Amino acid sequence: MGQKKIQPRKREVEPLELTSIPLGLMEDDDSLVRSIASVRQRNETERIFLSSHRPLTNSRASNISANGLSDIPEFSSTNDLTPLSISTFKDEKSQRIIWLDNASLMAMSLALSNIWRLPTFVYFNYSVIAGEAFIAYIILMVLVGLPLFVLELSLGQFGQTGVIQLWRAAPFFKGIGIAQMMAGIYQAGYFPTLATWAFQFSIVGFSGWSGCELPSSQNLTTCLCQDPRSSNCTSYGVISEEEFCFENRVLYKYEEQMNFKMLPMLAAVLIIVALSICFGDKVMKIILSVSGIVSAILLGVVMALALSHPNNSLSNVNNTAQRGINLLVPHEPWGFGRGEVWYGAMVQVLFSLAIGLGTLPTLTSSSYFSRNIVRDGILIWLINLFFAIISVITAFAWIGISGLDKKDVVQPNAFIYSVYYNVSDSLWAGLAFGLLLLAGINSMLPLSYAIFQNVYENFPQLKERHRKLTYCLLFLAIWLINVPGLIPAGNEILTMWDHYAAGGTALTCLIVHLIGWLWVYGRKNVKKNLEFMLSQPISFVWNVSWSYVTIVLLLVAELWGFLGVPLDGTVDCQYPIWLIATGWSLYFLALVVAIIFMIRVVVHETEYELIKKLANSMKPKRNWGPVDPLLHFHWKRSIEQEPGPVPYSLNTISRRVKDEVLTPDISNSDQNVIPKSRRPSITMVRMPNYARHYDELGVTIE
Repeated sequence: MGQKKIQPRKREVEPLELTSIPLGLMEDDDSLVRSIASVRQRNETERIFLSSHRPLTNSRASNISANGLSDIPEFSSTNDLTPLSISTFKDEKSQRIIWLDNASLMAMSLALSNIWRLPTFVYFNYSVIAGEAFIAYIILMVLVGLPLFVLELSLGQFGQTGVIQLWRAAPFFKGIGIAQMMAGIYQAGYFPTLATWAFQFSIVGFSGWSGCELPSSQNLTTCLCQDPRSSNCTSYGVISEEEFCFENRVLYKYEEQMNFKMLPMLAAVLIIVALSICFGDKVMKIILSVSGIVSAILLGVVMALALSHPNNSLSNVNNTAQRGINLLVPHEPWGFGRGEVWYGAMVQVLFSLAIGLGTLPTLTSSSYFSRNIVRDGILIWLINLFFAIISVITAFAWIGISGLDKKDVVQPNAFIYSVYYNVSDSLWAGLAFGLLLLAGINSMLPLSYAIFQNVYENFPQLKERHRKLTYCLLFLAIWLINVPGLIPAGNEILTMWDHYAAGGTALTCLIVHLIGWLWVYGRKNVKKNLEFMLSQPISFVWNVSWSYVTIVLLLVAELWGFLGVPLDGTVDCQYPIWLIATGWSLYFLALVVAIIFMIRVVVHETEYELIKKLANSMKPKRNWGPVDPLLHFHWKRSIEQEPGPVPYSLNTISRRVKDEVLTPDISNSDQNVIPKSRRPSITMVRMPNYARHYDELGVTIE
């Protein structure tokens, strides 16, 4: 029998979508043939095409190279651009991505920093200085918050990496990026706990507040402030019904054991966050945007319930929403001279805008490069300030209705839960605690995403080989460090994380962060980089604000805080010894890690003298700049030009080639069919066996 001849299987080639090829270029097999267009026309069209193309990818830096950022090609005017792979970009898709980025950043306005922390900060300062703390917060939001918010968004969008790899601009300060990421981890040490408290309280609310009645036989007098150096109590208070409910049904303080029911709730919160992140940044931003919209609706409902409360229409009732809102009106000008007010307001501004935690640069590192981040940043800042003010007004309206300002507060970090305890009936109160739960998710999604992406950028092998294991281990670690917040002493543990670890670390590292960018790397270089990205000049107001105003105000707040706020607690009360020791240990741990990495960078420099090693460690690395190869090439060309108009700026980055494209004649038997595009777009095509070189004007040299 004759053996059947096996025919080799034909390799199928997937159709290639070509929508807009530079005029004068046509592909024929593996070579390029010249079209009827003239050489001059072809060169000019190629130059326009290259200068107006969009970024090769909207993916992160870790997706561009499997070996990390060290493999980014160094382009010069004589390098070949042919290794670029095929990539198509549609204008409509890019616009959707921009709106998604903006929506996710707007959703961060409804995070725990504004919903939980800001009303608590204002309330615990009002009893001494009325509304001065709230006014100080608004002033610093304008003078410090807005400039720094725009700067961090811009740096992440230009560098296209997270906060650690951004220091390719000045490797000496890489340790500061690590310390900022540690400050974010410190925040992750108690934000899920706050969300879990809200989860448990919402269940109690839906069940009709059973177990929240004040017992008549039990002594509810407790010590509000304990001197750690003695057994004497310096201040006593009476526990209110709201706080009794929190202590009895959430922390199990009177049973002197952990509320083990909250352990699976904590795990559920983290699982929601993990599932939202594991599908990529796009899915995470969509979920964050939807959560932000729902949170805004719930905040509006809670505010409407306060303004329409029956007490407001009764003339003989003192507990009204108007009375609570009046507490925000400044009454004592001398209150602005207290150091703890400005220090607390400065830290609150950083938390409200997520500045100094490494979150903002990481989120914008995957944004569309030519996006006008200054305009979008101002818009997002306005929305953040709006929701911050609405959150404070809503909380103080319910304070006035419930009369909480006349009661003692035993659990400061649980104060906002006591406020929402008084929201109408159990159904609406349960929805109010649902707002706090969603605020916790709005906080954890960008924070966890930033932590994971920074880990993957610096250890790309973890993403390639052990991605699932890394996810499990990191979220298990976050779950474990949140468990102590569920014990009866959870309020003190939250104070340790918030007051010392996260707040102190973020403020100190931010000062060094600004010095590194604006005084070492140089404010002029920052200005040139942002002008290249935006294709428009940067106002000198931004430059002055970044270089001088913000740094001076941060230094004043830091020093004034150390001098005006006792290191072992607050002005009115001292914390336990274990809380003080642990809090300061976490603060100094981040600084020690930063210093160790600074020394490591200097030691690994190739120079022999220490001064030269130090000087070289503060110079940009060779791969500093946008990660996208073609953008990197354009940027290199722009900084190599002499002063004057830059012919290769991205001022035409949103332009489209409007000339008619010459379409080659393709037979029906050709497997590599080029479908006709329905929408105009720009395509960068790999061209084998064709070396392109460019002169100083960007025109092809034959």
